[in-house]
Amino acid sequence: MNEKLVKIEKDIEPIIQSCNCRLIEVEYAKEGDEMTLTVFIDKDGGVTIDDCEKVHNAIDAMVENADVSNGQAYNLSVSSFGLTRQLKNKKEFLYRLNQELEVKLFKPIEKQKELVGLLVEVKDDSIVLQVKQQNIEINMKDIASAKLKIDF
Repeated sequence: MNEKLVKIEKDIEPIIQSCNCRLIEVEYAKEGDEMTLTVFIDKDGGVTIDDCEKVHNAIDAMVENADVSNGQAYNLSVSSFGLTRQLKNKKEFLYRLNQELEVKLFKPIEKQKELVGLLVEVKDDSIVLQVKQQNIEINMKDIASAKLKIDF
């Protein structure tokens, strides 16, 4: 992440918290023909469109002054973390603590490359899933994908 994004993330986090939401991630990427700065947020009970609008209005001026685009045009988007989003880092796993996850592995653990279990602990370089009453520690670098398990 470039220095401007790190600074923006640090500066907007308390503002987002004052809106009763949590900052998950800031991305600056090309979408179609335009650049977009996307701020992903989450909140207990789920994020509404009103939450996104409130956060957008609260951070807009600060983000504009940070000049992430070096004077080029871009769009500011505030979005929910999303139920189906892949978990990528320690911070994202921490927000899913005590929730059921689907985890796919690069190499098998106990002859399984896919695990479903309750996320019971997040460490610096690993997570602990409770699978059928057994705790299994998984190194983060061994995780191909992880997401919230959703039952319909």
